[in-house]
Amino acid sequence: MNRRPKPVIGIPAKQKNYIEAELAHFDTLVDEHRLMVSKHGGIAIMLTQSERKLNFCKSDLGDDTVLTEEEKNDLYQQVDLCDGIILQGGDYSCEYEVEIARYALKKDLPILGTCAGFNNILRALGSNIFEDKSGKHSSRSLTYTHPIKIEKDTLLYRLIGKEDYEVNSLHTMIADDERVRPYANISSHSPDGLVESFELPEKRFVLALKWHPELMINDEGSDQIFDSFISACTEK
Repeated sequence: MNRRPKPVIGIPAKQKNYIEAELAHFDTLVDEHRLMVSKHGGIAIMLTQSERKLNFCKSDLGDDTVLTEEEKNDLYQQVDLCDGIILQGGDYSCEYEVEIARYALKKDLPILGTCAGFNNILRALGSNIFEDKSGKHSSRSLTYTHPIKIEKDTLLYRLIGKEDYEVNSLHTMIADDERVRPYANISSHSPDGLVESFELPEKRFVLALKWHPELMINDEGSDQIFDSFISACTEK
């Protein structure tokens, strides 16, 4: 029986902070991402680092690693297996994640970025984020933390269907209009005027979110986001 193949969604691995007592290093993938991909008709695979080392950047302020051409090509070969990319969140970011975002943008693959994934898409576009020293956006809670205001005539508004939407907030890195507007279309703000999401209308699907929709599993808006992303990954 002929079956329509499901889209393959590549998720770059995050290195778990090494604890000496564990004896070994581990790559991680947020399982809620895998679940949401599966729920909406895709297959999730983990993309691994290409550098010949075991210890990676432990900060989300930036990574000064310079990848060799061989290391870049190893990443590209992995991305070429995928129909779309999810850049996951976390407390740090590595250059290989930014390079994957650059290459996926060049290939016009659908990309969904959450939290640190937002940061790495922005870096791939040529800008950056900065640290939120107020701590107001790092609630470390899965519950709704604050509302966002969604701009009309955006992809996010079409998916959510309303201007006011409640989200969680687990991040310490932020971006303002000045750092985003020259590079992307801003689609929502937090109550204090910071950018909560941006998108690239000229691409098949690029949506960067400061919150974690994968952790809002029973939220209708989260379902709409993942459903639209997976649908874009099935289109050629």
